Amino acid sequence: MIRLLNLAVLSVVFLSACSDVGNLKDLVTPFEISDSLETATYPEAISWWRSLEKESPYVCVKEFGETDAGLPLHIVFINTSRNFNHESIKNSGKTLWLVNNGIHPGEPDGIDASMLYAREILSRENFESEFNDLVIMIIPIYNVGGSLNRNCCSRANQNGPESYGFRGNARNLDLNRDFSKADSENARSFIKLFSKWNPDVYLETHVSNGADYPYTMTYLLSHPDKLTPPLNTYLSETISESLKSKMKGKGDEMIPYVNVFGTTPDSGFASFYDTPRYSTGFTALHNSIGLLTETHMLKPFKQRVVSTLNFLNSLGETLVEEGSHVKEARAAANMYLSKQQEFTIDWEIDDSQVDLLDFKGYEAFYDTSEVTGELQLYYDRSKQWEKQIPYLAHLKAKTIVSAPSYYLVPSSWDQVVQRLELNAVEMKLIGQDTIIEFSAYQITDFESSSSPYESHYYHSNVEVEKSSVKREIRANSYYLISTNQLKRRLLVEMLEPKGPDSYFNWNFYDEILQQKEWFSSYVFDPEASEMIKDPEILKALEVFVSKDSTNRNNSRAKLAFLYKQSSHYEGDRHMIYPVYRIE
Repeated sequence: MIRLLNLAVLSVVFLSACSDVGNLKDLVTPFEISDSLETATYPEAISWWRSLEKESPYVCVKEFGETDAGLPLHIVFINTSRNFNHESIKNSGKTLWLVNNGIHPGEPDGIDASMLYAREILSRENFESEFNDLVIMIIPIYNVGGSLNRNCCSRANQNGPESYGFRGNARNLDLNRDFSKADSENARSFIKLFSKWNPDVYLETHVSNGADYPYTMTYLLSHPDKLTPPLNTYLSETISESLKSKMKGKGDEMIPYVNVFGTTPDSGFASFYDTPRYSTGFTALHNSIGLLTETHMLKPFKQRVVSTLNFLNSLGETLVEEGSHVKEARAAANMYLSKQQEFTIDWEIDDSQVDLLDFKGYEAFYDTSEVTGELQLYYDRSKQWEKQIPYLAHLKAKTIVSAPSYYLVPSSWDQVVQRLELNAVEMKLIGQDTIIEFSAYQITDFESSSSPYESHYYHSNVEVEKSSVKREIRANSYYLISTNQLKRRLLVEMLEPKGPDSYFNWNFYDEILQQKEWFSSYVFDPEASEMIKDPEILKALEVFVSKDSTNRNNSRAKLAFLYKQSSHYEGDRHMIYPVYRIE
């Protein structure tokens, strides 16, 4: 059954009480009304949260940004102090916990579990004392366009609900690939929110894909190896262990995200490498702890929602206990970051370090498919096993760069400037003509995807050569950005072209990859003849020809090589990355 969306609800004006007291038990959720068969629609979710706001003085619902669907994003604040002013909350010293639901609205478990969680904790007699040092911020549904694109069947591998939203947003973008490139209005609104509030802990709720196994809940963390010390050890040794213990105590044992597709878990698997396009990779740039829930797709919808509710309770309990230590670990990480000179901007799985993971699984077998006639993988749930399996939990550095003292970012590439501004990067426009000595990268090699990925022809395997340049910078043409700021790591990972989610790799600087001026062979040939009278140039031409036999009888290729040695070639622009480093 697919319910029709009542968009008229969106036009209702709700008066924010933020102070009235009512009966929370009467606020039944759409999930409960449907006997646990349905997830809340966007209008239903916002209406329910507005009703909760009216009934509880601890709740306030605000709009905080636009979406590609043309409808607003909302955020719910839960605060025992009954104060929802940004400055007051930031000055309170309370731990800030941000929950983001419905980034993939076809994976809606957190949408409904967050409603149940909020109502549950607000109904407790000891709510004020228990949550006195914690402010909870909840985005009811982040991907509004995807939520409105409701259907019954796009999640072929998923067991309920009866209808749900779609993975792509109103522009068909996957919002959990958009945190670094920020193509969507949703992402730009989110980054502004994140920069303003700087949450200590971020949780995003999902439903998994992949292998079959008994666990309902799996989870992902900001990869500890990528986190700034001491957040790395604090997350893996304290937060993670607390969550596992509390979930097991609730009879809901969980396991790290099962990163297995097309094979079976018994042979082992690797942890997920979360670059900054993903939320947990993005939060790591801000020394914020990021977590994801990934409930198992084949478990019944009600079971998945309950498991997500268990996780919310477990994380809430952990943050009540650990809130001050979370803030201490973040402060220490910020201090470490301020002195850090070298940054790993790309990582890879370290297969030399193999952990053993206690794992429960289903016996897998292969049988001939009636459709394809080939062997097909199946799981037999009646045959469960438990053993230790190899788990590649660690990353190792692949690309390391040093941080410059400053970056020079051209104002003409406004898409990059806007993204830096969204991230609250401190920068100053150079307002007068200035001679500056800096380092520049020449892009010497790169690969591009053969088909579009999230609206880009993504670059990878970038190679660069660095050279020193002294040049006059025209007034108002460049921003001077000091790396001596809290956004230090974000700057390095976004502005260094070899970073996997750098602005270069997401095509924001592709203009430099195209040569703009060329030549007519009959015009340039006489000049080229004069050029090869120089023994060094002649030798370079011979080397060029010898490297590729196809060039031996290719007069245009030879002239093009010589053209690039001449004064005509725009060597200060073509393939020169326009973000400069002041060392």
